[in-house]
Amino acid sequence: MFDSAPDEADFMVRPKGARRTLTSRDKERNRRVGELFRRAIPGLPIDADPPETRIEPTPFAAMIEQVLKQLKINETPWLDDLNRAWPTLVPPEVARVARPGKWENGILFVYVTSSIKLFELRRTHLPQIEKAVKAFVGANRVRQVRLMVNTVPLPPGSE
Repeated sequence: MFDSAPDEADFMVRPKGARRTLTSRDKERNRRVGELFRRAIPGLPIDADPPETRIEPTPFAAMIEQVLKQLKINETPWLDDLNRAWPTLVPPEVARVARPGKWENGILFVYVTSSIKLFELRRTHLPQIEKAVKAFVGANRVRQVRLMVNTVPLPPGSE
């Protein structure tokens, strides 16, 4: 086991079992392993976990979203975080009558208590709400914020 020097094959990721194809992360690791062995100096030991083969970790929230998407479950963990932070992101008069509802295809639907409030918010606060949401979750995640009349009551104490 320890009598021979490691070679490139010892560090490569190969398809096996249920994984018949390599992911993009696997391909990137294999590319980095090849790069490591092209620069290795013969006769010197190779680290068991060389920095060249390390790949940046994937954020856990991104992994959860990926699994939910594969299972065709239309939920996102960041939406819960957005709901918790909502009163601090928007002015109090907006937080009393509106809350984040659902997210589909890059569109965040914000539920508003009534059509009158919806008209007021659209006229006076929509750009401010959109800017706050994009700053909180990232501009690439939410393309647009749409207001719609709420079909589910807001928590007690609102309006």
